[in-house]
Amino acid sequence: MKIGFDARALVGKRTGIGNYIWNLLDEMARLMPEAEFIAYCPHGQTPSLPEKLQHSLIRSNRIDPLKSGYFWLKYRSASLMKRDNIDVFWATKTLYPSQLIGNIPIISTVYDLNHLICPETMQFTHMLAHKLYFKHDVVNATKVVTISLGTAERVEKLLNRHADSVVVPGTGIEFSPRNNTEILAVRQKYNLLNPYILFIGTSEPRKNLSTLLEAFKIIRKNGFPHLNLVRVGQKGWKNKQLQNKLDQNIDGILELGYVPNEDLAAIYSGSEAFVLPSFYEGYGMPVAEARACGTQVIASDIPELREAGGAESIYINPLSVDDLVQGIFKALSSDKPIAKDRVSWATGAVSMIKIINDSIA
Repeated sequence: MKIGFDARALVGKRTGIGNYIWNLLDEMARLMPEAEFIAYCPHGQTPSLPEKLQHSLIRSNRIDPLKSGYFWLKYRSASLMKRDNIDVFWATKTLYPSQLIGNIPIISTVYDLNHLICPETMQFTHMLAHKLYFKHDVVNATKVVTISLGTAERVEKLLNRHADSVVVPGTGIEFSPRNNTEILAVRQKYNLLNPYILFIGTSEPRKNLSTLLEAFKIIRKNGFPHLNLVRVGQKGWKNKQLQNKLDQNIDGILELGYVPNEDLAAIYSGSEAFVLPSFYEGYGMPVAEARACGTQVIASDIPELREAGGAESIYINPLSVDDLVQGIFKALSSDKPIAKDRVSWATGAVSMIKIINDSIA
C-alpha cells in the first residue's frame, strides 16, 4: 500500500501539529511494516521523518518563491501524487489538491476551526487559504478525522459534515512525573531558580498571553513575590501588544523559546502549575502532557480543553483577569494531583489505519 501525506508540518522544529503527525506516522509504520509512505513537500524543504518509516520517499517539486506553501499544495503537488500512483492521501493539514477528488481516496484531519471562530488571530495567508478552501476540502474528503469530540461537533454544526473518526493526540512515554534529581538538573540547565508557573505555546493572540501577564503581576504583588512565569514556545504573529507588555520589564518572566521533548517532562514536573488561558483550542496537547506529569492544570473553560484536562483541572473564564488570578491562587494552594494515565499514540494509529483501509475499500 502506498500512503501519501502532506509533510510540510515536519519541516524545521516541530510544534503541536507536527508532533501529532510525526507520532502517528511512527506508530503506523510499526503496525504496517510493508506499507510505503510518501512525503510531499515543496522543493528545498526537508521533512524530518520517523526512523521506523523504512519504506519511505520524499517527493517534491518547485514552487514560485513569491507564492505560499498553500499554492504549492493546491496547484503543484497533485502531479507528483498521480505519478506515484498512491493508494490514499492523508491531508495532514486539512487541505489538499482538488484534482484528487474522485481519483484518490482522501483523509482530511481537522485540528480546529480558527478561521470561523477567531479569524482575527490568524496570519493573513493562513486565514485566506482556509476561507477559500477549508469547507470545500472538508466536505469533499473521503474521510474526515478530528482530534477531539469538541472539534467533531463544531465541524458538524458549522460545516454540516460528519466526522468519520476522532483520533485524540497521544501523550508520549517521556511525559511522566520526574524525580527530584531530574527536575533539579533541568532547572539548573534553564536557570529556573525560583518556583514557577508554566505556559507552553506559540505567542499569538489566540493563546491570550496578555491576560496571563496581567494575572501574573497581581499574583506577584499578593503573596508570591518570588514566583516566576516560564514561557516555552516559539515567537508567533500579531503579538505587538504582547511584546509591548514584555518590554515593560515585568519581573519574573523567563522566555525559554523552543525546548526539546526530553526536557519538557521535568519542566512540567518542576512547575507549580501549568496555565493555558486560550480563547480557543482544537484540543490542548500540553494540557494532557501536564496531567501525565502530575502537574496541576489551569485552563480555559471550553469543551476541547475540558476534554484534554479532565475533571481535576481548574477551569477559568479566559476573558476575566480576576478569574484567572483566582484559578492560579487555587492551584498554588492545592496539593499536586495524581498523574493521569497517558493516551497511547498506538491507539490513534490503529484508528488511522482503520480509516485508511475503510477509505480504500
